[in-house]
Amino acid sequence: MAQGQAKQTKADKHFSDYDYALALGEYEKLLEQGQPDRHIVERIADCYRLINQPGAAEFWYKQTMIFPNLSTANLFNYANACRQNGKYQEAKRAYQQFAQRDPSHREEAQKLIKACDMAMSWMNNPLSVDVLLDSALSSSFSDFSPVFFKNNLVFSSDRGKGKSSKDQKVYGWTGAPFLHLYQAERLTDSTWSKIEPLEKSINTKFHNATASFSPDFDEIFFTRTKRVKKRVLPQELTTEGSWQRYSKSDDFVDRLEIYSATLVKDKWKDVKLFPYSKGESYSVGHPALSPDGQILYFASDMPGGYGQTDIYYCLRQGQNAWSEPVNAGPMINTPGKEVFPLVQSNGVLYFSSDGHLGMGGLDIFSARGNGDVWEGVENLYYPFNSPRDDFGLIYQKDGKTGFLSSNRGGDGTSDDIYRIGPSTVPCKVAGGTFVRMPNPGGRTRKMPLEGVDLQVSINGDPNGAPLRLLSDAAGRFVFMAKGSQSYTIRGSKKGYLTKTVQIAPDCRRLTDTVHIEMVLDRNTYDQAIVLDNIYYDLDKHTLRPEAKEELNQIVDMLRENPEVRIELSSHTDSRQTHRYNQMLSQLRASTAVLYILSKGIDAKRVVARGYGETKLLNKCHDGVSCSEQQHQLNRRTEFRLIKPSLAGGKE
Repeated sequence: MAQGQAKQTKADKHFSDYDYALALGEYEKLLEQGQPDRHIVERIADCYRLINQPGAAEFWYKQTMIFPNLSTANLFNYANACRQNGKYQEAKRAYQQFAQRDPSHREEAQKLIKACDMAMSWMNNPLSVDVLLDSALSSSFSDFSPVFFKNNLVFSSDRGKGKSSKDQKVYGWTGAPFLHLYQAERLTDSTWSKIEPLEKSINTKFHNATASFSPDFDEIFFTRTKRVKKRVLPQELTTEGSWQRYSKSDDFVDRLEIYSATLVKDKWKDVKLFPYSKGESYSVGHPALSPDGQILYFASDMPGGYGQTDIYYCLRQGQNAWSEPVNAGPMINTPGKEVFPLVQSNGVLYFSSDGHLGMGGLDIFSARGNGDVWEGVENLYYPFNSPRDDFGLIYQKDGKTGFLSSNRGGDGTSDDIYRIGPSTVPCKVAGGTFVRMPNPGGRTRKMPLEGVDLQVSINGDPNGAPLRLLSDAAGRFVFMAKGSQSYTIRGSKKGYLTKTVQIAPDCRRLTDTVHIEMVLDRNTYDQAIVLDNIYYDLDKHTLRPEAKEELNQIVDMLRENPEVRIELSSHTDSRQTHRYNQMLSQLRASTAVLYILSKGIDAKRVVARGYGETKLLNKCHDGVSCSEQQHQLNRRTEFRLIKPSLAGGKE
C-alpha cells in the first residue's frame, strides 16, 4: 500500500509540475497494478488531453463516466475530445448533456453545438484546395510554423539535434526534445536539401521556435524560453487554458520571450531581447513582422487583454526602438486563445484561434486591416482547417500555393507541415445506406438504415485521417470528393456486417453529384439472404456478367468480415425431375463458390449447397399451374451465415 501511495505521489508530482508525458507513464503503471481508480482514470484522461492526443483523451474521459456522480468537467472535456476527433454528432449530444447538468454554461454549450453543425457543413462542402503532408519536411516529431528565408524554409521542430548532442534533453510536458529552429534549402518545387539546425547563437539548450524575418532577410525575430527562478506560477497561468506549454518545478517556471538577431556575413550576430519581453511576469512570443518590416505582431498573455492570449503589435521607431505594445482589438481577440499571427505580402493577417467559431482545436482565420483596426474576420474553412489544431499558414509569391501546420494526422502523429494548393474540381457524393431484408414473396427488399458509421479514406494517402460520417434517419450521407482521387467508404454498425465500397467519381463540374448505395446485411446466423441478379441461361450453370458483379459484393463482404463463414446455396423451380434439379442447383452453387474462391477467399469459409426444388417459396409444386413470374421466385441464389460452433462440422 505504501509503495503504491508513493508511486501515486510521484505521478501527481509530475502532473503538478506540468510534466504530463512523465505523469502519464506513472499513472498507467498504477492502473496496471490494481482496480481502476477514479483519480487515476481522470488524470490519464487529463494527461492525454494536455499532450494533445484527443483520440486517447476521448476514450479515457468516456471511462470516467462509469464512476458515480459524473463530473461536468469530464463531460465537457469528453465533448471537446469528440469534436477534435471529428465526431460531431457525439460531441453535440455530450454538449447538450453538459448544458442540462450545468445550466450556467448553456450559452457556451449552444455555441459549441452550432460550431459542430458548421464544421459538418464545411466538411460536406470543402473548398477546392489540396492540403497534403510534406513528408520531406515533416518527421515523427513536431514540425511547424514554416517561414521563407531567401531560398530556404525555416521551421520549428523538436526532432533533436542528433544522438551525439550532449545537451539534448527531454521536455517533461511532451516527452520529446526541446524545440529548435531548422532550415532546408529549396532544390526544386517539391524537394529540399538536408535539414540542419540554425547556429547556436539562435538555438540555445531550451526552446527556440517560431521565427519571422525582415523583408531584406537581414533580421530575425524568434521565440525563446525563459526559465524564471524561484517564482510562484501566477494563478492565471495555472488554468487549463494556458496558451503555451509551460513547465515548472520547485525552482523555476518557463515563459516565452522574443529575441532578435542581425545577419552579418551569413552568421546571426548581436542577439538581443525584445524590449517588451517580460518573462518575469508574462509570456510574449510568436513574432510576425509586417511585409514592410515596420510592425511587429505577437501573441501574449500580458494583463489587460480580452482572453487567455491576445494578438498585440508594436511600431518600429528606429533601428532597435519600438512603441509600447497595443492590443489588436476585440475584432481579432476573444476570451479564448489567439496565437500564431502572420501577415502576408498582400496585407492579410492570418492567425489561429479557439475563441472564434471553428472546427475543434485551433482554426486559422484571416482579417484585413492593420494595427488595431480590422474587418472581415473569417474562418478559412475546410480543408485549411480540420477538427484538430491548424496554424502557421504562409503563401508563396504566387498567392496560391504554400504551407500550413497541423496535427490533423491523429494521435499517432504530432504537428506536421502540409503543402497547400489549388485542387482539382470537386463534386458531391450523395450516398444511401440500406439493409437487405428478406421479403415474404421471395426476393429481398432494401430499407433505409440509420446510424451507419462511415469512414471515407482517400486511396493512396496513408497519412490522411479518414472523414467520419453518420447516415441520417433516411440512410443518407453526403461528402465532397475530387475527380482526381479514388475513395474507400467503409460502413459499419453494430449487428450488421461491415461493408466497403470503392468509388472514383467522375467530377467535371462543381454541380456534379455522384450517387452511390451501400447495402448492409444483418449479422444474423441462418437467415437466408437472396442475391439479386444471379441469373443463369436455361439449363446451364455458367455465370453471366451481372452475376459476377453481385458475387463481387460477397467477396468484399468476406474480406471486410474475416471471421464470417457462409453457405452459398442455389435453388430451382419444380419443373424437371427432382434429381435433375438437385444436380443443376449443386453445379450452379459450386460455380458461384469457385468464382468467390478465385478472388482469394479461403475455401474453408464458403460452402456450396444445391437444394434443387426442396425449398420452394410458394405453392408451385409438381402438378400446380403457375405463371413464369411465380416460378422465377423459386429460382434463386442465397447465402446465410454459418454459426461459429458449426465450423469444422456438418452445416
